[in-house]
Amino acid sequence: YHMRKPVSLVLDRHIDMAITGQRHAFLGKYKVGYSPEGKILALDMTLYNNAGNSLDLSAAIMDRALFHSDGAYKIPNVRVTGKCCKTNLPSNTAFRGFGGPQGVIFAEMWMDRVARKLGKPAETIRHLNLYDEGETCHFGQVMESSQLRACWDEAVAKADIETRRSACEAFNAAHKHRKRGLAATPVKFGISFTALFMNQAGALVHCYLDGTVLVTHGGVEMGQGLHTKIAQICAKELGIETDSVYI
Repeated sequence: YHMRKPVSLVLDRHIDMAITGQRHAFLGKYKVGYSPEGKILALDMTLYNNAGNSLDLSAAIMDRALFHSDGAYKIPNVRVTGKCCKTNLPSNTAFRGFGGPQGVIFAEMWMDRVARKLGKPAETIRHLNLYDEGETCHFGQVMESSQLRACWDEAVAKADIETRRSACEAFNAAHKHRKRGLAATPVKFGISFTALFMNQAGALVHCYLDGTVLVTHGGVEMGQGLHTKIAQICAKELGIETDSVYI
């Protein structure tokens, strides 16, 4: 600074981690109303995130946390409030999930507490409260083509939850210091951006005389199965087999 010349600064990793913004830490305060059977009736929750010394993307991350504060569960009466807290720490910023994981975690926290309070398996309470087709989320989106219950039922059946839970209980009874647990958690994650102009894309579709189709799109395949999804969408819309679709 005093010499008015550029310098090269290489930090040790522990220092770099200490002064660089991380995923937002969240604090949640909530009240939950539920029936004796375990049906969730109401949620009143306030979320606080540690924005750090600047706003950065903290407000948008709080938005997504609020959108995901219902988890995968239908709640008839919801009031959720978010507050971004300015602190004397490095400015926190966006990480994968963009606030969604924080909101979902709080939903699973109070869902688990309801199950414990009622003395019922958490999976039973979770299944009871899953969204059904056509129900509306607390932010106004209608659940259309929802696979929540179908996915849950298939996963639980294939995992043989009851048998494995019994095995865990037998193990825990026989071991004083070593314990085993079992959990199943549904997730409803919104894949769209709250910045609406980012929710758009394009694809070029070539149909050839031999019946094959070539699709060119701007997405990046990095192991998440994007090419497969694009091929399935194209095959369904055109009424052909996925083997005839090339990406």
